[in-house]
Amino acid sequence: MRFLAAIAAAAVATTTPQLIAKIKVSPLAQPCAAAAGGRWVWVADYGLPKLLKIDPRTNKVRGTATIGSGSCGLGYGAGSMWIEDTNSNTVSRVSVRTGKRIAAIPVGLTPYDATFAYGAAWVTAHNGSALDRIDPARNTVVARIPLPLATGVVAAFGSVWGAGGNGVIRVDPATNKVVASIKIDGAAWTAASADAVWITTGLDELARIDPSTNQVVATIKLPAIAGDPDTVSGKIWVPIVSLNKVLVVDPAANTVVRTVKTGIGPFVVTQIAGNAWVPSYRGTDVRRFAP
Repeated sequence: MRFLAAIAAAAVATTTPQLIAKIKVSPLAQPCAAAAGGRWVWVADYGLPKLLKIDPRTNKVRGTATIGSGSCGLGYGAGSMWIEDTNSNTVSRVSVRTGKRIAAIPVGLTPYDATFAYGAAWVTAHNGSALDRIDPARNTVVARIPLPLATGVVAAFGSVWGAGGNGVIRVDPATNKVVASIKIDGAAWTAASADAVWITTGLDELARIDPSTNQVVATIKLPAIAGDPDTVSGKIWVPIVSLNKVLVVDPAANTVVRTVKTGIGPFVVTQIAGNAWVPSYRGTDVRRFAP
């Protein structure tokens, strides 16, 4: 078994991700996060009140939408992109058909992350210490679930998982009730793979939660504080903002098996159609990798 595992690890390590596009953006943009919606890839600019619309067939910017300021986390659902505007304390709803903002929805103080799942938009309010649920039929917050220093959010395994300073909560979207609380000091950003939820921490670690037991079953030491990871081709891509690279973690071994050089200050990785999209938060491009 150990011999076979070593062979598998070696095979993983020899697979080198390829940079297939480098999409230039404004020097003032601070591109933060990407998500797919309709036939486009959308990128939130933290430095400008703009949402970029990119054609993934040509890797060209095809338009912009005006949104709130300090935008980053975003998700797609109900025909719209839902983008948290950190400095505006709103979530912008942008039609993927027209590329126009159709609502600016007040949420808790300092929204940090957003996604769309189970028929609703979900946003973490960091200074509001809550996970907010938005009803797309009314464009308003319909549930506010306490979560101290709320940071990251991910939907997986029939639940919504919110990470905050004291740990992770697992929320049943049918009832908006917390069904499990997992203690993780400094829990921050979130991802999900086929059989686990992954949480970065302020202790420079990546924690693995088994959703069948709601327990942390492994922790992986990181060289510095990580940004928001995602699962790409079965591996966990973890951005390390200060080191201008992404670490690729093999969940079969809970081990870093590859380092990918990125642009300046990668903060969020997003898997889109099998590729990894990595905006250079402190740079002037959005990079697309084939794993």
